[in-house]
Amino acid sequence: SSVPPVVSIIMLIVLIGFTGIMEGLQIALFAVVHLPAEEVEKHALAKHNCDLVFLKHGHLQAFLVGRQICQTIVMFVIARITTVQMREGEGNLFDVSDGLQSFFDTGVLGALMSTIVASLSWRITASSFPMAFLANPLSTFIIRFCLVIEGTGICYSSWLFAAIHQKVVGYERDEVYIGETKDGDEEGSEDIRNKT
Repeated sequence: SSVPPVVSIIMLIVLIGFTGIMEGLQIALFAVVHLPAEEVEKHALAKHNCDLVFLKHGHLQAFLVGRQICQTIVMFVIARITTVQMREGEGNLFDVSDGLQSFFDTGVLGALMSTIVASLSWRITASSFPMAFLANPLSTFIIRFCLVIEGTGICYSSWLFAAIHQKVVGYERDEVYIGETKDGDEEGSEDIRNKT
């Protein structure tokens, strides 16, 4: 009745790749706004993906909400796949003590593995190579998938809570705190979010 180990390993690799690209996309999208528009336009697919997220009002936030829903689901599946629980009489993993085996049984190994391998390593790579992430053909699919997930309304309450939080705390747009930005004050510094 259990999933064969080979299928579990294949699922784990696919899910790590999927969640890694989602993690990297978030970082790449925030990094690319600091690049000159001309640099982004050199890469047609990267520009298309930026347009998907930045040109329509609210798409960045919708992508982030959809991405978080997907990340949560995928992380639960990865945790389930990577959790090690030894049965009575099987001994301990790597012949460790019973106390350490009890610690392993909590799922901490899976959490560490998924945090490092499925999240942080992809984020670091995306911060160094944002255009590579945005020019990846899977990025378009993942952006659209996250937008569709958010569009289902499964987490519409997050928009309500964000609006309430904004009113309670008194958040203002960034321009109120840091002032207006000057478009084009340096050669090639035009923000791609304003590019049509």
